[in-house]
Amino acid sequence: MSGTERVARVVAIIGAGTMGRRIAYGCAARGVRARLHDISEEALAGALVAVRALLETADEGDGPQAGARHGLVEACRDIEDCVREADWVIETVHEDLELKRVVLGQIGAAAPAEAFIASNTSSLPGSWMAESTGRPGRFTNMNFGPPEDLKVEVMGHPGTDPATTDAAKRFLRGLGLVPIVARREIQGYPTNRIWRAIKKESLHLIAGGYLSAEEIDRAWMLDWGTPVGPCGLMDVVGLDVVRDIENVYYKASGDPSDKPPGFLDRMVERGELGVKSGKGFYTYPSPAFEREGWLTASDD
Repeated sequence: MSGTERVARVVAIIGAGTMGRRIAYGCAARGVRARLHDISEEALAGALVAVRALLETADEGDGPQAGARHGLVEACRDIEDCVREADWVIETVHEDLELKRVVLGQIGAAAPAEAFIASNTSSLPGSWMAESTGRPGRFTNMNFGPPEDLKVEVMGHPGTDPATTDAAKRFLRGLGLVPIVARREIQGYPTNRIWRAIKKESLHLIAGGYLSAEEIDRAWMLDWGTPVGPCGLMDVVGLDVVRDIENVYYKASGDPSDKPPGFLDRMVERGELGVKSGKGFYTYPSPAFEREGWLTASDD
């Protein structure tokens, strides 16, 4: 396959939140039509604005010009219309198993027979959802990161056809991304579990009064030379999403140490969701960790 060939013509994205927008942007930036659907018209309208703003600031590379790329992003009012021409359908709804099963069932019933289906779930194994699609062999999990993150973790379930995994790798490579393919299914994806361990321990340290969010991030950034720490990253993900993911682990294990801490519930209840709400562990759009001198400042 030459570098100019497209691995997909049309990608349907069901769920126009943070990750739906990121995936739509990644597709349009590479000249692939992205069709977005969300049950919230407000979310759908906001997604179009956000994706087009990202396209305006993106490096054009060898893709179409910005104006043409805008036309590659479409809003759809119902799932049937959204998926009818899709080569890939990617589900990005809330991290709720029953909701995902319902949505994946709707996708499977309406998408072309040859279409592949993926879930962008962060914590749910594909084997818990695959049968809902009506085509388990053509179903896999894909975990995208923020726009600047080139890694996408791909994890099939025991019934995923090898051809589906191969198609997923081609699709992601065509978007300029790097697929990391799990050799076996595990809850949460292999490398995502490493992040989950960091996230869980950070929340535990804050809840126990051992360190503040800023102290954890400052130490992490000094140790590893990163531009942001674990708590800043959780703000990017969305604290509501973080809480939902932690609850999935807790429901699966029954281990009290997996239960998200109460302070996180209270932050979500107050609407302190991170970047998308303007406040989480930090205040946005100018978080403290971006201030000159913050990294080496003392809280004493």
